[in-house]
Amino acid sequence: MKVQTVGSISEFLRKQEAEPFSAKVERHFKKYGMVYKVAGITIILLASGGSALASSGIEAGAEQLYSKLLSIGKWVIIFKGGFDIIKNMASGDFDSAKKGFISYLIVYVFLFGLPWAMNEVDSIFRELNTNEISTNG
Repeated sequence: MKVQTVGSISEFLRKQEAEPFSAKVERHFKKYGMVYKVAGITIILLASGGSALASSGIEAGAEQLYSKLLSIGKWVIIFKGGFDIIKNMASGDFDSAKKGFISYLIVYVFLFGLPWAMNEVDSIFRELNTNEISTNG
């Protein structure tokens, strides 16, 4: 175990500042880059559809936001999935390529199928509510 002594606090602080500012900024963006990307995309989407959200109901605004996210997500899945699958096939790992294809396909199906499933659940509850009102009323 190596022990190093420091003469004074100012000497200790000078040794801590040996890392340049650009390296600190780069490390920060590597750590929090995804947060900035998500926040930026959210701001762009809300700024482009903000007036529609304010002038109509939340359902219409959510539908519009979902359609934008769906179109972006579809292409992200296609490009990222295609890149990963091609990379795995080029390295000769065909099992991993098959698993990757299946996993991206499942994500794609869920991306399209989840709103339909939620609408089905909503219609079931609406029917239950309508039947309850008609039997009680």
